[in-house]
Amino acid sequence: MKLEEYKKYADGYREQIDAELKKILDELNYSAEFKEVLEYALFPGGKRLRPLLMLEWHNVFSPADNYALRYACGLEILHTYSLIHDDMPCMDNDDIRRGKSTVHKKYGEGMALLAGDALLDLAYRILSMPTPAMEVSPFFMFKDMCGDMGLIEGQYRDLYGKIDNLDDLLVMCRHKTGALIKLSCISGFALGNNLDYKKCKALFETSPQSLSEAESSISSDGLLLNYVLACGFGDSLGEAFQLYDDISEYIEGQKITSTSIMNYVDLDEAKKMLNTLLNDAADALEPLRERTGFLREILNRLIII
Repeated sequence: MKLEEYKKYADGYREQIDAELKKILDELNYSAEFKEVLEYALFPGGKRLRPLLMLEWHNVFSPADNYALRYACGLEILHTYSLIHDDMPCMDNDDIRRGKSTVHKKYGEGMALLAGDALLDLAYRILSMPTPAMEVSPFFMFKDMCGDMGLIEGQYRDLYGKIDNLDDLLVMCRHKTGALIKLSCISGFALGNNLDYKKCKALFETSPQSLSEAESSISSDGLLLNYVLACGFGDSLGEAFQLYDDISEYIEGQKITSTSIMNYVDLDEAKKMLNTLLNDAADALEPLRERTGFLREILNRLIII
């Protein structure tokens, strides 16, 4: 996929996502003043990587519909709540987010806390919507990626955990950054295959530990294999995305945080780690071949020479 084609494709997704997010905000019963805070937090939206991944993984298997679009927006709302809270003085104490003042700097800490809470509640409402066939949303199977197996655990490790070495750091990154990226990928897979909670639970409980195990032992079970592919891609991309940010900040001369990969390895080693992760993600797409051009181009955007 050429760069111009990739940009046009991604911009088309973002336009759909932004329009649906505005529609979701319009439906809320909050005051106009509070809606303004929520809109400030959600727009402009940066890369919109998580909903974009969800929709594209859906499209690998079947065209995304309006339900999928709203579900994808739920993931973006969930991500935005985490950014609001992450930026607050009691946590990372950041002043700038997406090129403008953070929510607490603009509206105060109390309002930022409430806005994050409101978006978290809204995200769970959207992500737990029954499917169009009135079946239970697959989100119930994977919601732990937002809590003790994902985002919250990762944030705890970042702020209060003991990070003594590179392995500790990578575990934190897998939870804090990687879990929502993985959730986006497997949600797209699940909805693209019209799976409900029970079907996802069966996959989750029987899935092999590695892609090689999946290919050798269950190649006849296409659904299970594709679930493992989505998991493998999400895991690798989640780690790669965080490494890409750390390396880019280092190259640009920005202040290195205590949880940056650059505190543990030199630039050449960090680049090697990034390339290995990107190659692992690309390998997970190989069985799907021609259906994954856009996903491959996302990986290409993270290459640092």
